[in-house]
Parts: sequence; structure tokens; C-alpha cells
Amino acid sequence: MATHDPTSAPNYSLDREELLRIRKLKLLTSDRDYVFFALQIDYPGKLNPAIDVAAFCNRWKLDDGDLYKALGDLRKKGIVVSISSRLDIELS
Repeated sequence: MATHDPTSAPNYSLDREELLRIRKLKLLTSDRDYVFFALQIDYPGKLNPAIDVAAFCNRWKLDDGDLYKALGDLRKKGIVVSISSRLDIELS
């Protein structure tokens, strides 16, 4: 009987094109989750990225209001620590 060895399985990479495809297929419908993954893709390992809101929203096909709501939801979950007027956000 064959067993599955997860260490030998190929890795699944989530990049911008894949995340956009997942959202288009409506497999990910929460803006909160979508923004979380988009931040991980654009700012991997950064604890407090400075975000150009217009550029980020354009790149990820989001309205700025949806971005701010998602960031507020992420803040409630304790993932985003602070949101400043310049949109320097601190991720925990």
C-alpha cells in the first residue's frame, strides 16, 4: 500500500495570478482573507509595510473602501496591529 509523504510533494505557491484566479472563481469571497493573502504576497516577512493605497487597490482590483474595511476586520482579528493615516500598517 502506497503512503503519502508530504515532504516529497511539490509545493503549492500562491502568487498574484493564482490569488486573482481564486477570487475570480469565487473560491475566496471574504475581502478580509483576500487582503491578508495579498499583503503576504506583496510584503512577505514585513511587520509594518508602508502601502500606497491607490497602487495596492489597482494591483489587487479592490475599492479603497473595501481595503479599509478588510484592514479593520484584520485589526479585530489581531493580525493588523495599527493603521495610521499614511497607511503604515503593522502586522503581527
